[in-house]
Amino acid sequence: MKSGILYFKIAFENCAANVPRLLSWLMSCAILILLTSCSDFDKEFAVQSARTTIDVSTDGTALVSESFDILVKRAENYGGVYVDIPQRFKDASGGVHWRDFSLFSVRRDGLDEHYFKENNVPGYSIYVGEMHCKNCRADLPVGARKIDVAYRLGRLVRQEGDRQVLFLPAYMGRIHDQTAKKTVTVMIPPGGKLRLSQLDPPPYEIMQDTLNEITVSIAAGKGDRILPDIEIDYPGGTFLDATTDKLVLWWLADHFLAFLSILGPLIACIFVSKRSAALWQSGGTATAVDSKMTESMSPALAAYLFWNWKAGAAKAAFMASVCHLAVKRKFRISSLGEDAEASDLSGKQARAKRKVTGARWYSLPDATRLVFEQIEKERPAGDRYTVLYAWYGLEGELHKTAAAEYHKIRGRDRWILRIIFSVFALGIAIAYFAGLLIFSAAVCGVLLISLGVVTALLHPERISGPPDFRGVIGAYVGLPLVMIASLYYIGTTEVISEQQPYLVAILLNIAGIIVVGRMLRVPTSKQRQIRENVLSLNRYFRGEIGGPAMSVECYEHYLPFAVALDVEQRWTERFNLWRESQKMDAYAPDWLITP
Repeated sequence: MKSGILYFKIAFENCAANVPRLLSWLMSCAILILLTSCSDFDKEFAVQSARTTIDVSTDGTALVSESFDILVKRAENYGGVYVDIPQRFKDASGGVHWRDFSLFSVRRDGLDEHYFKENNVPGYSIYVGEMHCKNCRADLPVGARKIDVAYRLGRLVRQEGDRQVLFLPAYMGRIHDQTAKKTVTVMIPPGGKLRLSQLDPPPYEIMQDTLNEITVSIAAGKGDRILPDIEIDYPGGTFLDATTDKLVLWWLADHFLAFLSILGPLIACIFVSKRSAALWQSGGTATAVDSKMTESMSPALAAYLFWNWKAGAAKAAFMASVCHLAVKRKFRISSLGEDAEASDLSGKQARAKRKVTGARWYSLPDATRLVFEQIEKERPAGDRYTVLYAWYGLEGELHKTAAAEYHKIRGRDRWILRIIFSVFALGIAIAYFAGLLIFSAAVCGVLLISLGVVTALLHPERISGPPDFRGVIGAYVGLPLVMIASLYYIGTTEVISEQQPYLVAILLNIAGIIVVGRMLRVPTSKQRQIRENVLSLNRYFRGEIGGPAMSVECYEHYLPFAVALDVEQRWTERFNLWRESQKMDAYAPDWLITP
């Protein structure tokens, strides 16, 4: 059965972080899916007869008039019926073709009736009547009703060598089920020779009354879904030859849906392969230190990258930021250890003199300024601030600040977003043209809920915000309801053989979206370069590779990074050896509190 709701929105978001936001969409999908089961056609209607007249012209098109006599059994009913018009067919050699279709009129009991068209793989499903659910005002009146549909079919002739073949579907349309016998009268140009069916016994009775009239009788039953086409041989030139433009358009129409089906996964595969190749090419560890790169990043980020974002990296990031503040003369510090004390905080004065020193202050990385502001909040003992006191409660905020800096380095990856949108749009197009829009929505609902639940269990910290009443109701009532409704719809909806390849294509598009979305977590080439530079810094501090020439400025510039990488002692030893070789006096920086 088919639903009375045509329009809905599919949102692709991070499920675990946005479960409350998905609730309204999922609830609407649940209503949509439940409505698909609200019509019981056999109890509400009975098809009494079905008649079709096909008038074939010499240009290879045909005018079709279909008439269905139905009996409305109940006063409260679904309000309308579906008439399926096949457009997609297979010829005797297995080639798939597409007939043009133009709807002229839809009438009920001799009067124009409301209708809409819904795509399906074989063609169109035309709903005749007002779209609604039970207990609505648009119920069809009880008694005998007549449904008439008139339309034009194009492209009914194909060329085989020097002959032309007229192909006609034995089953031109059906009305919701196959409970009634159907009669098809075909008016054709004279001179044709009927090709007999290859099936034994034949699935329908066919009789050629005159040279230009054929009558086909189709018995009631489900077999009319797989009836072979009627094919009639004609001498070449009987029908007008197709122009080159038409041949091109026909070829495109034949392969349109197949092209859409492979395009989405192909785009995703090409993008992932190119992005992966670019990452492999930039995967070698840098052999030299990039000084400009260290000027544009915070020591806190260097600590997180070096320690691979583990929990222990937070303390190193904090102490590196403290050292960074000291060498930038924002305060004086007693040592670089955890027992360090700070004095002469100059951040307030710098911010008060914004015209002169504000640019220097705000040019510091966010993580470094965050640590200063936290130290500034502590109560000093005399004029001394215990640095470690500022550490407590700062770990989460420092991690977020460093992660934001890392994400900023990445920049807006517009290509990933464009690829995701393109593959998503192609998936919707396939579902629309294949008549699987609601089915695909149910599948997406199941996948989104499953993904959200798994992610919430594995990473509960990603759930945004404290739970509220609506969120609790949505999580424990709404989501299970949507899951049950989606699974029920998937289990009770028949996916015909023509739709199955396109359902696979839709699933491949969903997989492509997930894979491409995962690329947002893969470092870009610039992010990889920054991490490789941090690893090179570690080797430089240990004296394993060359780098910037040693000087007091060089020592102080890289000291916060040495603290971040836990090689501050080795870096200081190298500085002292250099200072001795240069016969320099003792080093007494003004940012260090002397005893």
